[in-house]
Amino acid sequence: MADTIESEIYVSPFDSIDLINPLELLSKWVDEAKELGLPEPDAMNLATVDKDGNPHNRMVLMRHINDSEIGFFTNLESSKANDIFNGSRTSSTLWWPQLSRQVRLEGMAQEMSRKMVDSYFAQRPRNSKIAAWSSKQSSQLESMDKLHQVFDGFSQKFAADTIPTPPFWGGFIINVEKIEYWLGREFRLHDRIVLSKHGDAWAKHRIYP
Repeated sequence: MADTIESEIYVSPFDSIDLINPLELLSKWVDEAKELGLPEPDAMNLATVDKDGNPHNRMVLMRHINDSEIGFFTNLESSKANDIFNGSRTSSTLWWPQLSRQVRLEGMAQEMSRKMVDSYFAQRPRNSKIAAWSSKQSSQLESMDKLHQVFDGFSQKFAADTIPTPPFWGGFIINVEKIEYWLGREFRLHDRIVLSKHGDAWAKHRIYP
């Protein structure tokens, strides 16, 4: 017997999206994932392209969000940073399978201000700060023993001191230009809405699942 769909009144959460603050729903979904205790609720897959046109993607943590931008922190000498310095266009995806929710974002990335970087770095746990000093991210590493030796060296160096932000550690702001909100529903009748920025204004349209 073929699947049938019972008659129902479906009220989409996307109907009330505020185009003045198109990232408000993303912020709300992240907060709800945190409240439910989901692992890494602000983890996102970041895609970049290198100077030869090769795509690369990896998981990062979204640590900044406002009404028009998101941001993350990283080593400024890493592969992802080099990709962004060579070509600033990015694509990101956040996915909460337990909630059947997904958000895709596209936009241009730019280096974050040192004031914002220093403010965030100061809040990090001490060992995370030392780890930032210890890692030549994306560079070849001869062994894990070597990494631990470097970590121990910086741990001793900063034993009695406040740990400053490494000059090679920073972050990127992504100025969001396109957002797709996805909400999973029965029979693959998923709810999808796309928000696109045109100049200073945002437009909204629904797309087939």
